Amino acid sequence: MWMLLTLAAALGMGVLVFKLNVPGGMLVGAILGAAALNIATGQAYIFPQARVLTQALTGAYIGCMMTREDVRHLPRLIQPYFFVLVSLLVLNLAMAAVFYRATDLDLLTCLFCAAPGGMSDTPLIAMDMGADGSVVAVMQFVRMIFGMGCLPTVILLSDRLLEPEAAKALESRIQQQNKRVQAKPTFLGFLPTMCLAMAAAGLGKLSGVPAGALSAALIVTVALKLSGRCPGMPIWLRQVAQVVSGCCIGSGITRDQIFAMRQLALPAVALCLGYIACCVGVGLVLSRLFHIPPREAMLTLSPAGATEMALIAADLGVESTNLVVLQICRLVGVMLIFPQIFNLVVIFLS
Repeated sequence: MWMLLTLAAALGMGVLVFKLNVPGGMLVGAILGAAALNIATGQAYIFPQARVLTQALTGAYIGCMMTREDVRHLPRLIQPYFFVLVSLLVLNLAMAAVFYRATDLDLLTCLFCAAPGGMSDTPLIAMDMGADGSVVAVMQFVRMIFGMGCLPTVILLSDRLLEPEAAKALESRIQQQNKRVQAKPTFLGFLPTMCLAMAAAGLGKLSGVPAGALSAALIVTVALKLSGRCPGMPIWLRQVAQVVSGCCIGSGITRDQIFAMRQLALPAVALCLGYIACCVGVGLVLSRLFHIPPREAMLTLSPAGATEMALIAADLGVESTNLVVLQICRLVGVMLIFPQIFNLVVIFLS
């Protein structure tokens, strides 16, 4: 019963926010609906396996968009990837320095608080290395909510303000595509691809690799697409993935996390401002250096999860496999490399 209520709350709020034309409205609204139910009752629930389903659908959706030209273009992403990773590392170290000066937290905890990693994985790694996992979890929660709820709107407005011609051209192209009469993909036609993507996502999850479920589903779907055996994905199925993803995230938001945010208000504000500066400022530099569309470049530097960013980017008119590949590589790099750098920083300064 509680799972049905959680889905109903997420779907109702998702439709409402979507109708208000908020970027990523279905996902943002679903998070708000599930979170409100959990804060009010403490009973919001969704099957843990639903997260794998969401990643499978997201990977399948991205894979359906990929072309042979996209595959040939992948080697060109190496330089942008290292640029993104170094930029996020610099931001991470700068934010950690601010937290360390403004609070009584130890240095290692401050470093993990600002890490653009996964919300569930980062606190666990932090605890294993001796940091305060509860504080890290709260700050990662702030990063996730801000990255999905507010930052897409900031990026959209910044793109329109700083690059008006490029923004108008993109939005005009989206409108023209929406007006074209095309054969709509059917669920039955997409079902074999979805089943294979779900099986791959399950194996990817079992592998323990960061973002393994999404990556495995993406690889399988791309292989099907390039072989000519992958039809398109119905648009309503992507919206289902957004609602389920919102349930997974929102049902994990508790009263304790909301109350804990009051004690970390200053670091949280600093973190949000830092990500705005990084996404907009560094995003424009990334766009100029590597000839990436401004909106796509700013989204590449977003600290939200790869799954959520793929779903939100589509709502913003950015249907780029490069964005998703860079987001997945960003997550893997952060989870594997950043903790080792944090350890060296603590040893060097102690």
